[in-house]
Amino acid sequence: MAFNIPSFYAQTSKIDSLKGVVLKTTSDTSITKLYIAIGTEFEKSNADSTFAYYNKALIKAKKENLQLEIADADIVLAKYFIMHFNDYKKAYVFTTDAKNILEKLLLKEKSKIEIKKIQEKLISVYSGLSIYYSNIGNNDMSTFYTKKGLRFAKIIKNSNLIARSYYNLGIQSLNTNNFSAALNWFLLSLKIREKNDKKNLHEVYIGLGDVYSNLKKYSKAVEYYSKVFTLPNTNYDANVRSYIATGNIYLKQNETAKALAFFTKAEVLVEKYHLKRSQVMLYNSLGIYHQIMGNNDLALQYFFDLLTIGEQTQKKEVIAITKLSIASIYEKKNNDKMAIQFASSASQLAKEISRFNTYWACEQLLSTLYEKQKLHQLALHHYKKFITTRDSIENKINTEKIVKAEMNYEFEKKELIAKAKQDKARAVALQELNKQKLIRNSIAGFSLLIVILSIIIVLNYKKRAKISKALAQKSEELYQQKAVELIKNEQVKSMRNYIKGEENERSRIASELHDGIGGSLSAIKLKLSKIAEEDKNEQIEKVIKNVDILYHDVRSISHNLITPQLKDSIFIEVINNLVNDIKEATSLEITLEYLEEDKINQLSEEIQVTVYRMIQELLKNSIAHSNGTKIEINVTKFEHELNLVIEDNGAGFDTSKKKLGIGLRNLEARTKALGGKLIIDSVIGRGSAFNITIPC
Repeated sequence: MAFNIPSFYAQTSKIDSLKGVVLKTTSDTSITKLYIAIGTEFEKSNADSTFAYYNKALIKAKKENLQLEIADADIVLAKYFIMHFNDYKKAYVFTTDAKNILEKLLLKEKSKIEIKKIQEKLISVYSGLSIYYSNIGNNDMSTFYTKKGLRFAKIIKNSNLIARSYYNLGIQSLNTNNFSAALNWFLLSLKIREKNDKKNLHEVYIGLGDVYSNLKKYSKAVEYYSKVFTLPNTNYDANVRSYIATGNIYLKQNETAKALAFFTKAEVLVEKYHLKRSQVMLYNSLGIYHQIMGNNDLALQYFFDLLTIGEQTQKKEVIAITKLSIASIYEKKNNDKMAIQFASSASQLAKEISRFNTYWACEQLLSTLYEKQKLHQLALHHYKKFITTRDSIENKINTEKIVKAEMNYEFEKKELIAKAKQDKARAVALQELNKQKLIRNSIAGFSLLIVILSIIIVLNYKKRAKISKALAQKSEELYQQKAVELIKNEQVKSMRNYIKGEENERSRIASELHDGIGGSLSAIKLKLSKIAEEDKNEQIEKVIKNVDILYHDVRSISHNLITPQLKDSIFIEVINNLVNDIKEATSLEITLEYLEEDKINQLSEEIQVTVYRMIQELLKNSIAHSNGTKIEINVTKFEHELNLVIEDNGAGFDTSKKKLGIGLRNLEARTKALGGKLIIDSVIGRGSAFNITIPC
């Protein structure tokens, strides 16, 4: 490793100074913090010393039972294993330990200053957990922890941490190919960081570059990647990532000389500063580059080096993708035996970690390899896996067109490979068995459709004896999937009808209360008032007052039961009126925040009524049970999703023990009826948060 001599000696002097302070310090808390400070100083020059001092801090904190310092040591150790080894598994252990400690401390702490410090540390921990879950492909949990961090960041009004949360939400949107949402989150983060946090602008620039690269706007992507090199604070990992990303773009455009130039710049920095994290990206890009250039032996060398890194860090995603790359090279070299070995291993691992794009690519390659070996049954077996997995991803876009295209392709492929005689009796029996399974699993309304489709397949079998068995199996799988979807749609439809009926019943009861009981109470009050005029009686006056109170209660209840008239109203104003009515009737501090107001106001009436009822129910629930003083409502609309978060600072409850009441069960039913998700986050003593996501 090359050193900048002046900075190296300056760093050494600072480390020696910190070590001297340790020898003079008697406070265990201070010693722990000093160990972390020394480890941080070693970050740029000696990874082993970094770990040694971080570990010393953890041992010291645990020995003296210093809970906050244990959490601090856990946090820096988690970052260490990610930065130096890309080892998210070990980082997760330390991060989870820090999370458990900090959440317990937050419940006990009374000082506002200390609470703020703990919340800042928790934001860092939630960010780490978000990165971990994103890394293993669980984007829902990743988003969940990011939004938890964002709530704390808003509470303590820390703009830098808010920007960090926006950035993480951008990464999660990027991972799910929601590029419009990703662009929105990155720009929100950029707006804050350009004012307050310029040293972290590099990651936002890279994120924006990645968005435009995915949208095939390559010149715009290169523009953002290039901005990284203009920043005053040198971040070698960021520079390497930008070099690699730019090289990848030129590689896509077949400008191989430019691509290699950028990869070479990245390689110099990786070797000079031992950037383990960036090394993974670099070796993958160099392997692909040499594979494209026909240098298969050199490409294999990079991929095997990358495989070693993946196995050392137990990063299954890297292992699976790399083995697939190795298999594809062996296939080109006509070494089918080695290609099958690596493709099979990659397929098994990709399926285990739910990386289905990698899985179906492995199965497609295996089908091709076995067909070359004239092992037609194995080729067909893996081809079916490839088709089934690809369907599960692509059917979300256009199911009918894909099924039709695949069925046609199935005919052509099976005519070539299914030369052996088919056992007609076995095919018919198998088809009958599958038909019976479908009938049992499908609702009665679709039984006739399935029988007709099964008969069509049997007739088709007589025409195409050689390919019938494979076609029947594929068809049955598709029909079963469709039947399950239809059943689910019927369940959702039934639930929506139930909720619609519930709204009608609410309106009926409201009308009876207002016109019936309300009218009767008004008449009783008038009669009693006449009696009181003739006979001044104190008891009658009290009865009149009670009747008057009861009359207004009935009017209030009937008003709340009536379905809000949203057709000619501005939805945000309707919610505002609801919030203001409750604020006037209580002493609660209620805030309402929303993003994309115009899009929220354009939601369908069905969604608006449901969201209104959700807010109404959760506000009523919080007032009745939480004993809190503050309620925060956030409504956010993206292109295909509405997110509603309602959080209070009340007593909270144990979600693992407490059964949902009628109100929350209704809330859950309404969410499911719209195909949405409900996440309840509540801890005793810390309040409750209800996170609802609805597709729209």
